[in-house]
Amino acid sequence: MKPHRDNLLIIFTKFPEPGFSKTRLIPSIGPFNAANLQKLMTEFVVKQARKLNISFEIRYTGADLSKMKCWLGEDLVYKKQSEGSLGERLKNAFEDGFNNGYKKIVAVGSDCPDLRADTIAMAFEYLENSRCVIGPAKDGGYYLIGLSEMKEDIFTGISWGSSKVLSETISRLKQYILLPKLADVDEFEDIPLRISVIIPVLNEETNLDRIINEILEAFNVEIIVADGGSSDRSLEIAEKYNVKIVRCEKAQRAFQMNKGAENSTGDILFFLHADSYLPENWDVAVRNTLKGKDVIFGHFIFGIKEDFRGRWLIELGTNFRAKILKKPYGDQGFFIKREDFFMSGKFPDVPILEDVLFVKNVKKYGKISCCNSVVKTSGRRWQKYGALKVVYLNQCVLIASKIGYDLNFIRKSYIKGLNPLFSFKNRKMF
Repeated sequence: MKPHRDNLLIIFTKFPEPGFSKTRLIPSIGPFNAANLQKLMTEFVVKQARKLNISFEIRYTGADLSKMKCWLGEDLVYKKQSEGSLGERLKNAFEDGFNNGYKKIVAVGSDCPDLRADTIAMAFEYLENSRCVIGPAKDGGYYLIGLSEMKEDIFTGISWGSSKVLSETISRLKQYILLPKLADVDEFEDIPLRISVIIPVLNEETNLDRIINEILEAFNVEIIVADGGSSDRSLEIAEKYNVKIVRCEKAQRAFQMNKGAENSTGDILFFLHADSYLPENWDVAVRNTLKGKDVIFGHFIFGIKEDFRGRWLIELGTNFRAKILKKPYGDQGFFIKREDFFMSGKFPDVPILEDVLFVKNVKKYGKISCCNSVVKTSGRRWQKYGALKVVYLNQCVLIASKIGYDLNFIRKSYIKGLNPLFSFKNRKMF
């Protein structure tokens, strides 16, 4: 599909040279880490731009054209930033775009990882009926500005680099639309926390390729596949993506997730089932949820991918249990800060109900919060045994555990779709 000829996205960036990139961050993280962060953020915004059906160009500084092409690719349009203040560089870029026949132009920086393709698309939609759209930054500036006609005075006489940039800009506009407020990465505390996504796996070749790709849409994440001894292509798929693989001696979800956590490097641990389906911008939802006051642990709204009779009832009941009773299940995606996970004692080393027991324990240390996005899970079990039967069996599993049935026995019954309360053969009590 050819890009929309009337629309132009301009990405401002700087070549990631250690000692010259994100200099405000150098005292906190050092010159090489600061440059690498600049590299990652620029590559991420380019990735967002590639999702859109629009023309875009890179306005660069800090290197020559050959270095830029070697870094970001030969297929992009590159133009060197003009001299002068940020305002002069923005003004010249917009003038070039309008002179080249574009009707709607949006300019963005490369230091706002929460800026995603849907927000950029929204900016162009607003320009259908507005002369200006602005994405306000939390520091008083803006991460995005879009125009449908040239307006030079919003780029001159502005206190660039101060907290007055946004207010001074909009004071010169009669009409404008504001996008959601986002944070630029200027200080150490602005850097998005690294998320380690831990996937317990046992023969998940049908799901693993898809879920890894969904995870990789996010910013600053690592993937850990905790394998319990797969005999299919699961490990081959994981190796293809060069993710971290942890081989576990036991095919037991709690054990696998704990071992994955022990081998992680992230600030946030996100425990995800391989048959889950992630929403767009899931990483933003995870980070924002854990910013809530006294929140120690988070999860997503529950959904089921496939449609079948009784699905809505299962979703309703599960979400009531999770949001009102604060008892979410593991297929809703559990996330928690690293230090809080280990402080709370990790997942109990049990063969089943590790999610229920973990939630019961972690509630002692802080609040549980549900974010406003849905993680869908495969409906394969409900389709195999029937919706009402699975709901009934799940409740029987909970009852059996409360009255002291052996958890290994309960797990075997659950896997076979049997009621542990009525499966007397080989039953053992604690």
